[in-house]
Amino acid sequence: MSLLEACLAIMAVSLIGAAVLTLLLPFGRRTWAVAAVASAVAMTAMVVVTVTVSRDGPSPAFASWVYADALGVVVANLVGIVGFLAVVNSLPYVEHELLHRELDEARARRYYALVLTFLATMFAVPLLNNLGAMWIAIEATTIVSALLVSIHRDRAGLEAAWKYLIIGSVGIAFALFGTMMTFYAAAPILGDSGSALNWTALRGVGSQLNPQVMRLAFAFVLVGYGTKAGLAPMHTWLPDAHSQAPSPVSGLLSGVLLKCALVGLFRFGVLTDLSVGGSFRDGVLITFGLLSLGVAVPFIVVQGDLKRMLAYHSVEHMGIIVLAAGIGGTVAGYAAILHLIAHSLTKSSLFFSGGSIAQAFGTRRLHRLRGLLRTAPGAATVLLVGVFGLAGLPPFAMFVSEFGLVSGAFGEGRALVGVVGLFLAALAGVALLYHAIEAAHGTPRGRRQPTPISRIAILTAVLPLVLATWVAFAPPAPVRHLLRDAAAVMEG
Repeated sequence: MSLLEACLAIMAVSLIGAAVLTLLLPFGRRTWAVAAVASAVAMTAMVVVTVTVSRDGPSPAFASWVYADALGVVVANLVGIVGFLAVVNSLPYVEHELLHRELDEARARRYYALVLTFLATMFAVPLLNNLGAMWIAIEATTIVSALLVSIHRDRAGLEAAWKYLIIGSVGIAFALFGTMMTFYAAAPILGDSGSALNWTALRGVGSQLNPQVMRLAFAFVLVGYGTKAGLAPMHTWLPDAHSQAPSPVSGLLSGVLLKCALVGLFRFGVLTDLSVGGSFRDGVLITFGLLSLGVAVPFIVVQGDLKRMLAYHSVEHMGIIVLAAGIGGTVAGYAAILHLIAHSLTKSSLFFSGGSIAQAFGTRRLHRLRGLLRTAPGAATVLLVGVFGLAGLPPFAMFVSEFGLVSGAFGEGRALVGVVGLFLAALAGVALLYHAIEAAHGTPRGRRQPTPISRIAILTAVLPLVLATWVAFAPPAPVRHLLRDAAAVMEG
């Protein structure tokens, strides 16, 4: 067994084994400790995989069912980092819910088991080579995350989970059609074996695939995986699911699940580029990127719920990533990968801090969250800093990636696209800043005093912001090269 296979086996065994243990052990802090250790082991194993790929190049494993390239390991590392922080953040979250009887011990035990299973399914998506197996993994993320969205068993959570399942299942069915059509295009060249769906094999014969079939296949895949990624107009499940899920789970949904769907979209995009030509793929991605930006802005402006506002910002930022990928080129491609990382870390931080504030005040309504810097200075400061980062202000990571998007657009002769995208992103950023500053400095309403916010919750919200800034401004050479390689994979 190679080092890569050993690390992947350790990740799978630790997460699934710990999920079983959380259901069997008596509930208590030991349940959280088992989950935290398992997620830390998986994250560490993924770091070893990354070092191996950076040193030796892309590597297949398990008879080519697994393929670890730069794009896959970037997203898998985000799953590991955000997943570990979400598990740590779950300790104060679950204890608060138990204290206020929003959860009982049975559901809390099930919560930890589902979170670990959710991490296992998300690790699989970017690392699977077979496009059919990747589809199964993405479908598995839908089922597990829907159970987490409805963990409280209240009416709003059940409605959000049902809506998520229906829309997500319809979307993933479109992706299945696209996958089947890709197999249909590849079978005359690669044969009828399962390897005809291996991405590495398909990429090798991409120029020989039937362009008419691949054009239609990409359209189905775009609708399918675009639904999972929260691209407009297929985004309607996202605000409900993200707002009703437990806050650590919201950080996972927005921070990494959406990026897993983008991996599937980008891998099919490479095959379409090789078969049909880049102009078709780029035009479609630019269209959906601008549409997602345009649709998100008015909802952010009028939003009155903290978590729903953050959810609509996910729609906007998925649009920015897809827009940068559509613009293409070295600069915009690197900007797309950097923005993917920055959004993953920044948005998870905001859901962690915003969820802690919502718990402390007993509400998510923005008009009731006023004067936060006076009543909850620690969490409010982290929230405000995260908002500045999400709005793309300097010196935060998204400022660098959005600047790269515009620079790349001018360099690729798509200046108008870059300017329109930047204008829409600026509108969304201004709306977000308005809501955040009102919450931070406005006059408090009501006399309710917030409950204390755990230092663990604040620390798990601070670390992603620090990491995102470091990656944007001072990455070591191996990390910078990994991001460039990931952008090259995305570009094909």
